[in-house]
Amino acid sequence: MRKILSFVCAALLVAGLCGCEKIDVNKIDVNKLEGTWSEQYDPNVFAMDGSVEYTFDGNGHYQMHFYDALSGESHDYSGHYAIDLINKGTITINPSMSDFSKVTYKLVKLTSKEMEWQKEGTTYSVGTWGSDYRHFVRGK
Repeated sequence: MRKILSFVCAALLVAGLCGCEKIDVNKIDVNKLEGTWSEQYDPNVFAMDGSVEYTFDGNGHYQMHFYDALSGESHDYSGHYAIDLINKGTITINPSMSDFSKVTYKLVKLTSKEMEWQKEGTTYSVGTWGSDYRHFVRGK
């Protein structure tokens, strides 16, 4: 019985560690960032009151379209972004600004269809979706 319990504990430990896989910054293809991305989450867990869409041009510039469903208003913003794949695997929105808009996120996932960011200095939890943790899907 003790042997079975030890085996189950070891299997759970391995499964848990596999879930904590860190992204290899050397394997990130920054060219996959270029294009339009819509912020999206599981609606059974987190419902957004609008939409956020980023378009990255591949040359350090982005356009953001924000729609607030509660007020019916939408706004368009543009700015710069910086990628640091060599040291940290991060994306910084508006890196040259000294105000609150300078935010750096760890690129957790970047594929041709999906992207995930985790704000530097924070840890993932479901309660931080849309702020510290950001999830995007490729726009049409």
